[in-house]
Amino acid sequence: MSLNEHTFKLVIIGDPMVGKTSIINRFIAKTFEHSYHQTLGTQLNCSEIIVGDVLIRLIIWDLAGQPRFESVRKLFLLGSDAVVVTFDLTRADTFDNVEGWLQAFRQAVPDEAPSVLVGNKVDLASKRMISVAEAYQRHINLEFDNYFETSARSGENVGELFDQVTRLLIYNRLAELREKLHPFIYSSFAS
Repeated sequence: MSLNEHTFKLVIIGDPMVGKTSIINRFIAKTFEHSYHQTLGTQLNCSEIIVGDVLIRLIIWDLAGQPRFESVRKLFLLGSDAVVVTFDLTRADTFDNVEGWLQAFRQAVPDEAPSVLVGNKVDLASKRMISVAEAYQRHINLEFDNYFETSARSGENVGELFDQVTRLLIYNRLAELREKLHPFIYSSFAS
């Protein structure tokens, strides 16, 4: 059986130490590292998912959150098919910066690429500073396609996050194909 293949570029952005790399590691390798290792520039990961007879290849770009990487980060955002903007549920400053991260993405990728907001570290309930209602309202106000709360440590909702992003990417790709084929489909029936 021959599979149709679709490759998508997914970028994960947000402030330093919100758990971007840990979320990716939990999804790809099913692991969690307790020590912090700073991402320098970018780190690439690949995941392949088979849906029916379609091979979906996610190229996941883990972009460093430190301000000193801002100039190269803009280049890394170009050509992205979707974005996951991540914040730390235990640090209000990271939540306050979500809008800036989304704006930076939208400046580099002006089309309607799917966007998902993620509040990470839901397992640290006693240290939580951002309520579900606040985060959900921010997701609505900034027009994100979805909102998830994850725990890279326990794995909670990490698989569901990537499933949803994949669904959004497929839906978006199908919409692009319908748009491109629209004149052809209707001209064929008119003949």
